[in-house]
Amino acid sequence: MKHPGTRMIGVTISITDKAKITLDRQAAERGLSSSFWAGQIFDMGFAAVCAREKSMPISDGDLDALVGATLLLTARDQWDAGAIADMLGVPEATVLKVLEGWKTYRRGQA
Repeated sequence: MKHPGTRMIGVTISITDKAKITLDRQAAERGLSSSFWAGQIFDMGFAAVCAREKSMPISDGDLDALVGATLLLTARDQWDAGAIADMLGVPEATVLKVLEGWKTYRRGQA
């Protein structure tokens, strides 16, 4: 995910035909380009690897939370509090508080 003032550098990777088909499907389901979705997937995995290098214990639950946070932050222009609440099974008011917290946090990072 791009932060203000961060210079992006392209990287080329090779994946199998099957992985590309899955990547394209997942991106389409999210309304994203395959390239953007691949970048998000990289961000999630890279963050997990960096945490392990720092000897931070990473469990499956931690990775799930990291992935969720990454997607939440990068999809900020597409937030639909009602849909998120339905998917998580929590009240929409709770989701609105979380999203406002993220917005406040991101303003502090700018």
